[in-house]
Amino acid sequence: METVVLDANIGVALIVKLPYSTLAEELVERWQTADARILVPMLWHYEVVSALRKALAANLISNEDVAIGLNALFQLGVQPIEPSLELHRTALTWAARLKQIVVYDAHYLALSEREGAEFWTADQQLARRALDAGASWVRWLQSDSEK
Repeated sequence: METVVLDANIGVALIVKLPYSTLAEELVERWQTADARILVPMLWHYEVVSALRKALAANLISNEDVAIGLNALFQLGVQPIEPSLELHRTALTWAARLKQIVVYDAHYLALSEREGAEFWTADQQLARRALDAGASWVRWLQSDSEK
């Protein structure tokens, strides 16, 4: 069974129309069809909801879109993974390797490393830094305009 870890930006792209939304939808549909395990750190939902609030404040989506999107998020079948001491330790190590002060992104890397899973992100800079730091399992979801 395939296992993947999703960055919050992919969850956001399923609700807010972004340049890579179609690619995100296709990938998630493929994983769901294949009964893949879709894992996220516990912080994933908080990050997605925060981004939805920003999109709402920027008039990119409506209150109705947010309500529908929240329902859809809980229908995705993502499996939130509880933090552990070891996961936090690994995230701190990844944050240092990425030269980041905060560890949010590093939790995704720590989880995907622990699970032997690909980590998918739409953040090109994060993908590039992680690959440069040795995270060969990181995949960048790029839009057609970015290829």
